[in-house]
Amino acid sequence: MQREYAYYDSKSLESILSYAKQLEGSTLRQACHLSGVDDPHARRGSFGNAVEEYYFHYHINSDAEPDFKEVDTELKTTPLKLKKNGTYSAKERLVISMINYMSVVDETWETSSLQKKLHKILLIAYQYDKDLNPVDYLVKLVELWGIPPEDVPTFKKDWNTVVDKVRAGHAHELSGSDTLYLEAATKSSSSKTRTRQPFSPIPAKPRAWAIKPSYMTVVFNGMLDTQRIEREGRDRELDLLSLVKKRFEPYIGLSEDELAEACGYGREGGRKPKNLCALITKHILGVDEHSKIAEFEKAGIKTKTIRLKRDGIPKESISFPAFSYIDLAELEFEDSAFYLQLQQKYLFVVYREDRETKGRYLLSDVLFWQMPDRDLLEAKRCYEEMRRRVLDGHAERSVRSTENRCCHVRPHGRNKEDVLPTPYGSFETKKCFWINARYIGEEIDRVRREQNELTALAVSNRIDRSSVSGRVIRVAELFAGVGGFRLGLEGYSDSCHPEFDMPAAGPYVTVWANQWEPPGIPTRQFAARCYEARFGAGSVINEDIHRVLDEHEAGNIDIPDVDMVVGGFPCQDYSVAKPLSQAQGIVGKKGVLWWDIYRFLQLKNCPRYVLLENVDRLLKSPASQRGRDFAIILSCFASLGYAVEWRVVNGSDYGFPQKRRRVYIFAEKTDAKWDLSTRLDDGVMADAFPAKRVGGEAHVELLADPFDNSERFGVGLKRSPFCRAGVMQDGEVITVDVESVYNGPRRTLGDILVADEEVPDSFYVEEDKLDKWKYFKGGKSEPRVNKRTGFTYQYSEGSMAFPDPTDSPARTILTSEGGGFRLSKQAYRCRWGRALPQVGSRRARSAPGVPEGMDGYRHERHQPSLLHGQRAYCRDTPSHRRGHMQSHVIGRACALNEGGRTRDRF
Repeated sequence: MQREYAYYDSKSLESILSYAKQLEGSTLRQACHLSGVDDPHARRGSFGNAVEEYYFHYHINSDAEPDFKEVDTELKTTPLKLKKNGTYSAKERLVISMINYMSVVDETWETSSLQKKLHKILLIAYQYDKDLNPVDYLVKLVELWGIPPEDVPTFKKDWNTVVDKVRAGHAHELSGSDTLYLEAATKSSSSKTRTRQPFSPIPAKPRAWAIKPSYMTVVFNGMLDTQRIEREGRDRELDLLSLVKKRFEPYIGLSEDELAEACGYGREGGRKPKNLCALITKHILGVDEHSKIAEFEKAGIKTKTIRLKRDGIPKESISFPAFSYIDLAELEFEDSAFYLQLQQKYLFVVYREDRETKGRYLLSDVLFWQMPDRDLLEAKRCYEEMRRRVLDGHAERSVRSTENRCCHVRPHGRNKEDVLPTPYGSFETKKCFWINARYIGEEIDRVRREQNELTALAVSNRIDRSSVSGRVIRVAELFAGVGGFRLGLEGYSDSCHPEFDMPAAGPYVTVWANQWEPPGIPTRQFAARCYEARFGAGSVINEDIHRVLDEHEAGNIDIPDVDMVVGGFPCQDYSVAKPLSQAQGIVGKKGVLWWDIYRFLQLKNCPRYVLLENVDRLLKSPASQRGRDFAIILSCFASLGYAVEWRVVNGSDYGFPQKRRRVYIFAEKTDAKWDLSTRLDDGVMADAFPAKRVGGEAHVELLADPFDNSERFGVGLKRSPFCRAGVMQDGEVITVDVESVYNGPRRTLGDILVADEEVPDSFYVEEDKLDKWKYFKGGKSEPRVNKRTGFTYQYSEGSMAFPDPTDSPARTILTSEGGGFRLSKQAYRCRWGRALPQVGSRRARSAPGVPEGMDGYRHERHQPSLLHGQRAYCRDTPSHRRGHMQSHVIGRACALNEGGRTRDRF
């Protein structure tokens, strides 16, 4: 660029800004002594071009680099329009730069030229007047501006949405409705212009990166009457939809009345506020009820309640304000208020009718929606047909919903006397345009389906990539919890935080998962929603596994073929109700979920590998028949042709800062004969968890029929015959006690605690409750009275360290452990947490961004981990009960080849 440096120093941002500020409150005629510009209406950028050429004195260019490259700053001019109420709004989107379809696919958000340009923008806003020459436009604002940190995640999500479409060969389908703040705006001299795109032979419209007018309007108005959604920790990295979903998460399954009560909006005089949905949304998002939501104002989002009946169709259509018959007759569709209303983006707060109680609607989801461009043509037909009827003198004839797929027209007045004039002098009842209820239901299904398809596509792509090496292990995760097995096997990575990465244990791809929390009410499905938040919409089936298998067996649904089954199934009574000899096969007592694993293996033709986890008492339960439950499981495996290894593992024995004892069971479908004694020393478990034998081998013979084991195994035994390690094939068992052999680094609770100043106040025990905590944690020997019978008995209980010692591994926290949950005063944030004692009250590094957790790896905990004061997985310990570190270690030890042995590593 050729600069006239007498005006400003192009190497000094302060000098450039100071010089630019001289334009504020002035015109180009005054500042540059210009008489006018040629053909001011020939192109929309005439004012901007004049500013660049005559004020800043550099040649107009279309370089990818910033305009002031020495200070890495972009110059942008944008028009404002004065509204009737005296405020200003952005007249149009703020165009930043053209999109190069061919090169953008090789960029990331962090490396993109757009991200660099958005970092610093010298913004010059002027008041537009179509009757003036651009040199007479009044400059209202000159500011150095960049997207604020809290908006970066949403800009990044919008960028990725556009680029992902281009990468998929769908650049010709880009639309402004795809995104919130940023958009791919059409940018060409002719609507017929097309350019080539990668990955598709279909030419696409030229487009430019642009910031939406609604966002810029909020910027210009200074956000005086708005309030941002509060963000903490990892929330700062969430895009807007993810943030909203996370805030609404704890309320899923509540009715509107329950939500209103929880948010403090009881019905006054028996009537609910007309704007109840907006009030509830503000409360959940932590915004004062008299303020606007800043992020929603920027994206032009309105909140709308959608109540879906059991058939998935909304109870009612969406209405718009009444239209003027005279305006309708005069204005083309693109100039109408209806057109602007259709470009509105909504936050749909979706309620679904309860399966059990007719007429009761429960919160089920929140999603953003905007009418797709392809449907605007259908809406335009509705507008033009109604316009034709008005012009023909038949304003009374409305366009019905049966005449148009998207929209219809019907009365919207208070009564028949609530009328408006028509172009031909008569008066007609007020009417408005409505979006059809059935269409809205279809759109909600479409949005959800597209989210599921993205998840399915990601899984398919991973399988394709793994198949390049000729090896992929497809995994089904049963009783998935929040996905600990999946994380352990597949690993995880975050480009923004590479320090948290953990490599995959092998070529594992989870293709199907199931998680269900009885009794099945929506408010108990915490873990499934956490799983979807982590792995994508549709990544887990949130339905009773027994019902799912019934539907699969009936041919109503499909479950993909898999090579491996994993799961941490609940520990229950595994007794058999019917013998194997009967036609229906083995059937366990109602509610015993082992039998669903057994049934899954049968229905899916016995996948080659199985990896299960349970509490170690599985080896010795029940007290009346020691070892019976485990004998049933082993005999079930044997009946299907599996050979089995098991090992009781305590994480602290292998250097991890938590005492956590679990039994891991590895089964392989194989015809090869195992040397059981040798396998104890060199099998998958021995490879994953080195140990030495303690004492001699014990040999156990299982009964051939699981029913016989249920009836006779372990009768009269005071001790289980199953030791901490063992192997089984064809009903023959060798088992032995082992001790860990580990010489690596060891960590304690103190090594993974965050600093006191990082602990929120809500995690501290209040002083007046400290004595109560000490009592519940302390040892007890005291008389108590049974309230029902009046019987007095002596109650004894051992003491528990309080506070927990920091110089040893942490103990396993029990679900039923005392201390209580409490909700913080800021109820809308739903910050449930287990209170910790004031003394030594640091919490483990499970917070986002903190280097390490109890598994020794750097990563974010599954969010949200605690909801409604309940743990994300309700049957056992915290949300990380699916010890994914153990899954990772075992997964690496049993990373599989086609040769039949399980010793290869990846």
